[in-house]
Amino acid sequence: MKINTFFIFVFALILLSGCAKDRDETIVKTGSSKITKSQLIEELQSLPPQTKIFLTSSEGSKRLKEELIKRELLYEEAKDKGLQKSKDFKRRVEEFKKITLINMLLEEELKSFKPVTEKDAKDYYEKHKEEFIKPQEVRLSQIVVKNEEEAKKVYERLNKGEDFAALAKELSRDEKTKAMGGDIGFFKKNQLNPQIQNVVFNLKKGQVSMPLTYKGELYIFKVTDIKGTPTDFESIKNQLIEELKIKKQQEWFNSYIEELKRKHKVEINEKALQEVISQATVGGKLNK
Repeated sequence: MKINTFFIFVFALILLSGCAKDRDETIVKTGSSKITKSQLIEELQSLPPQTKIFLTSSEGSKRLKEELIKRELLYEEAKDKGLQKSKDFKRRVEEFKKITLINMLLEEELKSFKPVTEKDAKDYYEKHKEEFIKPQEVRLSQIVVKNEEEAKKVYERLNKGEDFAALAKELSRDEKTKAMGGDIGFFKKNQLNPQIQNVVFNLKKGQVSMPLTYKGELYIFKVTDIKGTPTDFESIKNQLIEELKIKKQQEWFNSYIEELKRKHKVEINEKALQEVISQATVGGKLNK
């Protein structure tokens, strides 16, 4: 681990005052603040393995000592200046409490979360092999628009579930392809503009690209078909397990939030919210 990264990590640790036993040994004392043995042990336990290994070296031990002293000196100076009495400090403390409680809740809820197994990944792979094809050719459809405002309207309608081909017939500025729903056929690599190629060959079947500027207009592409060879399962197994884990957690989280909405009453002042957003986005001063 790089030394500067270690410095940032140690420097950012939060001391939990009052958790030490009465007879706990003091490691570092600066003015009225101190770090006890049990506090330091608790902090170091949360460090990643590579950092713990670094601490066993003479350089690591020296570095830890220096950073602890610096932290306590700065902490003592901040107290001397009375920063702990400021409204900003109290606001930050409340924000930290809120975030910490949220993290503790999610950690607790996720304890019963069933892990994604290799079998789960294999089953998904077998059912969705077309997602793992190394593309040698892609079939594209396009919608050509004049500017970002038009592109935004296209995306809004696509997100509402409207058909890409129908939108191409209605909105595309390319007269040669709009009648065919924007279909422009199959393309191999090196047959496309490099910027377009880098995007569309990384899309899966059915996915739509972000707007790409080409010859003064904006192009939105959809991959409607892919020709190529499937990627071997073993080569993507670990990556797929991780992706399915993230997807499963996101689905659980969304469901959990909906459950909480039914449990707790939610009220939103839309007018005030929009006023804040409006002030923030135009760079104006936010009025409390």
